[in-house]
Amino acid sequence: MAQQELISSRDKAELKRTFRKDLKGNVALKLFTQKQSMVTVPGRECRYCQQTQQLMDELSNLSPKLLLETVDFYQDSQAARDHGISRIPAVTLGGADAAPGDHRVRFYGIPMGYELPILVEDIKTISRSVSPLSTATRRKLRELNQPVHIQFFVTPTDATCPVPARLTHAMAIESPFISADVVESQEFPALTRNYGVRSVPFTVINEHMRFGGPVNETELLDKVLQAGVRTQ
Repeated sequence: MAQQELISSRDKAELKRTFRKDLKGNVALKLFTQKQSMVTVPGRECRYCQQTQQLMDELSNLSPKLLLETVDFYQDSQAARDHGISRIPAVTLGGADAAPGDHRVRFYGIPMGYELPILVEDIKTISRSVSPLSTATRRKLRELNQPVHIQFFVTPTDATCPVPARLTHAMAIESPFISADVVESQEFPALTRNYGVRSVPFTVINEHMRFGGPVNETELLDKVLQAGVRTQ
């Protein structure tokens, strides 16, 4: 029986047109997953790894500018550490010639539902090198002098998540001091419980700064600057 597509034929046709029109440079997509096996190793279960592989295959086949590499999380643990990957499935994005440390835009979980458009917009931003952030925000981000790690918890069905999630990734693309993870909260319940996430969207910055609800660009920038600017 033929495998059911995760991206509909109609959406694929639309994405092909979008990529053909909007993509300029190549974009490197790295999928961290595990090899399929008939034997499940306790502690290494990955419910959505196979589906995430299928989704990324379908997406990358829509444009020759999307360069997908699949990395086995357990067999190539050094590559996972180099890219800051701590769980699977995970997807990182960067320019075609980006070093591992430059893959600061990350998805944890399968980017379905309202999360897929976030991934598409990230691809367009990286490919075109055109930031969706305001000039004022980009100028303020230059003040950062300390690392900032943003974890933004979402679900595929929550329509309030994409805009602030997009902002977190845009800031990571803009500043080498920022890394940003969009985390599908239902796939990582232990992590969700650890941060006390009861509803989405929910943001964690540098572990200690935690707040719920959607944020706009100015609000997120203020939080990032609080965490990432150390005065002399």
